[in-house]
Amino acid sequence: MLASGHEPLIAVRLLYATDRRIDAYLVKALREAGHVVEATGRPADGLAMAADGDYRAIVLDWWGPPAEGAARFAQAARALLVVIAAPDGAGPAGVLAAGADALFDRPASFSELEARLEALDRLVSRVRPKTLAAAVEMVPAEQAIHVNGRQLRLTGRDYAVMAHLVANAGEIVSPEQLQQQVWGDEAEPRPDLIRARLSRLRRRLAAAGLDARLRTVAGHGYLFEGGAPK
Repeated sequence: MLASGHEPLIAVRLLYATDRRIDAYLVKALREAGHVVEATGRPADGLAMAADGDYRAIVLDWWGPPAEGAARFAQAARALLVVIAAPDGAGPAGVLAAGADALFDRPASFSELEARLEALDRLVSRVRPKTLAAAVEMVPAEQAIHVNGRQLRLTGRDYAVMAHLVANAGEIVSPEQLQQQVWGDEAEPRPDLIRARLSRLRRRLAAAGLDARLRTVAGHGYLFEGGAPK
């Protein structure tokens, strides 16, 4: 399924979009492969999700003219775009020219689709401009984060949230996990307060120029990724 010697990426976030019925088997297979997959059978919703979401790749299972669908989604989002479609008059060159990164004839082999997604992601990683990761240091005694020599002080609760996310960098942390680890079992569950606190933390980290990102994975939780903290 995967190139030899290559481990699956952690928490790869994918959008599966189609203009017909959702291929439940394919979506299930992608999820069982370890990906976080959001799926929609409404093209308008798919375009909105592509524009607003932070997806690594989009799997476009398109029954209409594939070049037209590829062009619409390529314009909506900066993500790897893999199109599954029946052969049409435009041909593979027309679909790729419209913005697709790969094209599969329907029905697509899941093993080939997964391998191509991995290969495309590795290629993008190689050519992506290298940036210096921000030097991050968490200082428990000060309840602060030092970013490239700049100190970012946090409240006790914010620091506890950040410490738990950093300790699980690269993994999705559910709201329930945060609730238990930071607030404890006896606290009343308040998803709205957790969302508000994470939103505030994200703004403060961005203002500090932190290379790592704290983002929301819709329907699953929160992910701290990027430069390795000290």
